[in-house]
Amino acid sequence: YVDLSAIAKGYAVDQVAKTLSEAGQRDFLVEIGGELRTSGLNHRRKPWRLAVERPGAGMGEVHKNAIIDLGTGAMATSGDYRNFYEVDGKRVSHTIDPRTGRPITHSLSSVTVVAETCMEADGWATALNVLGPDEAMALAEKNGLKIFMLIRGKDGYQERATEGFTALRSILKQPE
Repeated sequence: YVDLSAIAKGYAVDQVAKTLSEAGQRDFLVEIGGELRTSGLNHRRKPWRLAVERPGAGMGEVHKNAIIDLGTGAMATSGDYRNFYEVDGKRVSHTIDPRTGRPITHSLSSVTVVAETCMEADGWATALNVLGPDEAMALAEKNGLKIFMLIRGKDGYQERATEGFTALRSILKQPE
């Protein structure tokens, strides 16, 4: 059988965005299960600003992390910090590596991809997540992708991003 779950939410987001555009809407954010697409401006008449989550210490705990000025575009994240279980103290991901038929076991916790369409971002995010941090970064750089990765380590999470993603990051000022 064919399992399209790697791109299904992204495709659905794109279809809703297409319907809104065809109805004359220019300013919107469509989100389905964490995959999203934006167009135009937000309710404050500013470009869309979005956050990438960082897993917290507790199960299901998340925090805002990388903030990007997306404007008009699409973003999707694939990772294992929400959907996993543990067996004998080992983390078992919900993502299966098609090369082995087994759950992925590397340290890549999540990969976020920014692209023109949400289906494209969703597909790349899943594929890069399967590959792991080093292979994912090499493939992303080769293809000029805008990605942000969170990699699990003994002392928390390490961030890695391509230049394209880094260019989208917002510099947040502290309140005066």
